[in-house]
Amino acid sequence: MLVGAVLGEGFLTLLEQEMDFAAIVETEVKPGTPVLMCSVPGYDASGRVEDLAAEENKQIASIAIGSAEGFSQAEKAINSAVKTGRWVVLKNGHLAPGWLIQLEKKLHSLQPHATFRLFLTMEINPKVPVNLLRAGRIFVFEPPPGVKANMQRTFSTIPVARMCRAPSERARLYFLLAWFHAVVQERLRYAPLGWAKRYEFGESDLRSACDTIDTWLDEASKGRQNISPDKVPWAALKTLMSQSIYGGRIDNEFDQRLLNTFLERLFTPKSFDPDFPLVPAIDGASRILMPEGIRREEFVQWVEQLPDNQVPAWLGLPNNAEEVLLTTQGSVMLTKLLKMQVLEDEEDLASREQDPKQAEVPGAIGADGRPTWMRSLLSTAKNWLSLIPPSLQPLRRTVENIKDPLFRYFEREIRMGIQLLRDVRQDLTDVSLVCEGKRKQTNYLRSLTNELVKGMLPSSWVRYTMPANATVVQWVLDFSERIRQLQRISQAAATGGAKELKSLHVWLGGLFVSEAYITATQQFVAQANGWSLEELGLQVFVYMNNTPPCLDACSFGIKGLKLNGATCTNNKLSLSNTISTELPLTQLSWLRHADMKHAPGMVTLPVYLNSTRTDLVFTIELDILPREEPNQFYEHGVALLCAD
Repeated sequence: MLVGAVLGEGFLTLLEQEMDFAAIVETEVKPGTPVLMCSVPGYDASGRVEDLAAEENKQIASIAIGSAEGFSQAEKAINSAVKTGRWVVLKNGHLAPGWLIQLEKKLHSLQPHATFRLFLTMEINPKVPVNLLRAGRIFVFEPPPGVKANMQRTFSTIPVARMCRAPSERARLYFLLAWFHAVVQERLRYAPLGWAKRYEFGESDLRSACDTIDTWLDEASKGRQNISPDKVPWAALKTLMSQSIYGGRIDNEFDQRLLNTFLERLFTPKSFDPDFPLVPAIDGASRILMPEGIRREEFVQWVEQLPDNQVPAWLGLPNNAEEVLLTTQGSVMLTKLLKMQVLEDEEDLASREQDPKQAEVPGAIGADGRPTWMRSLLSTAKNWLSLIPPSLQPLRRTVENIKDPLFRYFEREIRMGIQLLRDVRQDLTDVSLVCEGKRKQTNYLRSLTNELVKGMLPSSWVRYTMPANATVVQWVLDFSERIRQLQRISQAAATGGAKELKSLHVWLGGLFVSEAYITATQQFVAQANGWSLEELGLQVFVYMNNTPPCLDACSFGIKGLKLNGATCTNNKLSLSNTISTELPLTQLSWLRHADMKHAPGMVTLPVYLNSTRTDLVFTIELDILPREEPNQFYEHGVALLCAD
């Protein structure tokens, strides 16, 4: 309100309005001034230059730099263009900061043609030479925040004449595309809930989709002023956007399902109905109906009336998605702050050790002459040694049990655990001896100590998948629990033999190679019954009480799964605002496909290794309550996690 009152009501919407790029390049930029087009990762600004060159009928040379060949081509193109007055666009400038320094010096000695222009596209990067930034004209590109701002940017980007071409239904299709593009991009903010990863959906996808709509609509309309909604080539538009334009960037099966869900819901003849909902009434949010009319002005006016801040339900997400996002961001920030605090303490102590006067400060150096960080690390190392189990017994192999797929799997797991446990305990023991002054430093121990003091996970300990932002403290706690589970497995095999391994309820997220356990259970059932692996399908039953089921010969029990975005009652799913629900016990049964029951309302859900959703372990099918819509489970990002 303050900004609007001081600078005018329209000031905050200036960023959503399209700038007159052509006028700036032609009249405001001098031939010797480079045009720097900086963008966030995934946003390709080179298309704007190429489109402008086509509109202005300018010859342009487009070169990707970053390699020796690219540098050579760029220099030749610039030397030629400064004489002929052509345009040159150099892509990926952030990959060659050293070469950009030479380019900046070279620009001072050039006497370019009046129509020569040099464009550089690059990601925002601190390594870009400062002198080049000062010498150039800078444009910054990034996706506008919010559905409203995104749609305003889209409508300002597409020329009015293009959108108003016959048939008159074209503008309505462009509106559907603008809404779809805004939802797709805005869900990236909520990754990994909105999408499993941050895909590089950008303006190039929007341009390709516009071209696709024009091509197929022109073909279908045959020059007529109007076209029936049933005659619009919906199938072609959805297929191209799903498999090529937007879907070509997706490498996750469930993200592809999500994309298809949005396309199927929006691009349909029903979108021409006056009461067609862009957003259904879910999670207490009111429906948003497709605006009436087919003229561009009507759609622009409708967009202007949207609130600046949308609720997550507009994107198909649960309304607590913002809470999930902020919780994740808060955890990452706290992790970084803790690491910064450790680094600050280390630098402060190092300066005290170098300055005799500061070294006299109480607490900086102990009575035994050791610095504070060393005494602190000694205490931490001893604490971790008491926390981590001291040993792990290997499984005893025999001629008979080596034939068991479960035995072979757990033997590999325990062997890996024994080796890592031995190395970690030896490292912590050596660090303790160094801190006590009983052992000399080596290059390896010096590097290890440096990583531990900074709160970083030592690279030599990284032998199984953990979230990228995990601290060494989190890793030690997690590793201790994994070893304890392997101890229970080893003890069970020692007392009951290999057959006892099948009856164990396994913490799936606490195994080093979780997906291999699922494969081992399938192999176990196939081998025991003389079936082929291709005959078997996975059936799941969720127990929400702590009463363990009686597992039959084809079933296995896993524990510790967490269900995000839904609840499970009587083995039926329903959407929920609860962020996460722990499933006490889940029964996995391998059955032949002919014996499996497939209810019409079942949904397929991903089971990810952890909350980053980067590693898919396996998929399961579960029934849903009759009132639920299957596609909404994909829009809500419902998934199961083996571990946090």
